[in-house]
Amino acid sequence: MKDGLTRDTQGKRTEKTHIRDLTFNDWHRKFLSNRCYATDIDFYEYRIEHGKIVPKAILEVKQAHVRQKKYLCSANTRALLTLAHRANIRFMIILYSRKKYNGLECNFWVWEPRNIEELEQYREQDFDEFFKVYSNSELAKLLEAL
Repeated sequence: MKDGLTRDTQGKRTEKTHIRDLTFNDWHRKFLSNRCYATDIDFYEYRIEHGKIVPKAILEVKQAHVRQKKYLCSANTRALLTLAHRANIRFMIILYSRKKYNGLECNFWVWEPRNIEELEQYREQDFDEFFKVYSNSELAKLLEAL
């Protein structure tokens, strides 16, 4: 693909800086009132089919040690779930743990809450009832199939 963007040998876009610019984040917190809420979207999965953008899913991604309800089922999570429902696409919470310190292969835990009420029912002590375990290749297969 010749669009002037940096790509690897497989044609995938490459990361440019590995640095997250928080300027707008900080601006939003400083200059807007506490009635203005915003959240970032970790990942918005889409495909290009017949030259058109096809939305597939919104993914909320966190490290695997984050299992507390206050983080997994926050207002931000509820807002993203609401957005996904309005867009008629899937919403998943994905937790990950690297298999090796500097490697990218991971273990994953995935929960696809269907509604806000299901988020309200989450209990950390019942984590395994909510999250399904995925290997690296299994998660890749799940996301590829969206």
